[in-house]
Amino acid sequence: MEVDGKRQNYLFTKRTCWVLILIAFLSFMPSVSRSDTAAELQQGIEYVKLKLYTKAVDTFKSILARNPTDINVLFQLANVYKLQDALELSIKTANEIFKIAASQNLSTNERLFGFTYLLLSEIYCKQSKLDIAAQHAIEAVERCSTVADTHYRLGYIYTHQAKFDKAHASFKRTLELKPTFAEVYEWLGLIALMQHKPQEAVSHYKTAILHKPYIQSAYYNLAKAYRLLGDMDSATEQLELFREMKTYYDKTYAIEDLLAEDPANTALWLTLAEIHVAHKHISAAISTYQAMLRLNPTFVSGYDKLGRLFMDINMHRQAIPLFNKVLELNPNAVEAHVRLGWLYSSQKVYDKAELHLQKAIQKMPKLTLAYHGLAEIYVQQQQIDKAIEVYQHIRKIKPNDRDALEALNKLERLK
Repeated sequence: MEVDGKRQNYLFTKRTCWVLILIAFLSFMPSVSRSDTAAELQQGIEYVKLKLYTKAVDTFKSILARNPTDINVLFQLANVYKLQDALELSIKTANEIFKIAASQNLSTNERLFGFTYLLLSEIYCKQSKLDIAAQHAIEAVERCSTVADTHYRLGYIYTHQAKFDKAHASFKRTLELKPTFAEVYEWLGLIALMQHKPQEAVSHYKTAILHKPYIQSAYYNLAKAYRLLGDMDSATEQLELFREMKTYYDKTYAIEDLLAEDPANTALWLTLAEIHVAHKHISAAISTYQAMLRLNPTFVSGYDKLGRLFMDINMHRQAIPLFNKVLELNPNAVEAHVRLGWLYSSQKVYDKAELHLQKAIQKMPKLTLAYHGLAEIYVQQQQIDKAIEVYQHIRKIKPNDRDALEALNKLERLK
């Protein structure tokens, strides 16, 4: 297969990890919440999200020391071992779930069994034991037939076994459950290439890129499909995009490796977030800032940068609590007052907007930006005399302020 196999497996593994963590936790939480270990379990899962795997293992083991037959916690522990590449430990822990279930006759916990089989299937794929992986994937599908990832896993294995008809059937079911599953279209494109159907491959890769623009291998294989069609201009264009995407991912992987060794390094988190923003991968940037703040909850600059990002993408409601947090941690953050003034003004919450702008002016009496915001609030409320008074004050502070002069002339004519 002419595809970046190592990177493809990395992306698939990374994606499956989060699916297993989140789906499993949400699925099993009702039973867990009835116990005293719910908060501790939640903390362990939070450690996993932050890639603090050693702490996660310690947390789950602590719970199991009190209740060694808690299969929900065993599942989380098996998943962490997999993330640490302690694959044999992960397999052993996962199989312990089946032993306990059999001894206690827990035959009704089908979803837990399904996700455990899915986890084992992923491990055996990493070990290139595809026949065993397929057996576990089939078990996962039988128990979680409405979960797209189980069908996707089976399609993934069939593709690597060159069982393309079966792969198509599994991927078709995956897309019925989740039509935006970008990785499915990638594998369908690869199958089309291997079956000498470049036009079909082009369609699949374009769809993959549409749903997830940051899969670098899709651009490379799309270029190959265009070459087979004789469209060299399009092939060259896609190769250039592939190079850009590869550079982007090389940078992020390098920083993520460093963060694995030093997870509390805020400078690394900020650099990673800024790389995501530069490549317009906004969801990844937001997730990066949020992870950084969970690890460093008093890092003022982190709240400020995430708030600005939300402002840039017009998610104003999400930005407001972040700037309030900035002020909670640093009451002298004048710019946060100005930004809150603008945000509240955009939502027509004029009393709060005026309050923050007045506070900014109290701290910096010559901050014309705050006065401009205050004047605009008065204009929006038809308080023309107040607005004129503010613009006149701006002219005293900054005689060459053209915006203030134009606004003042306009309001005086209007009056």
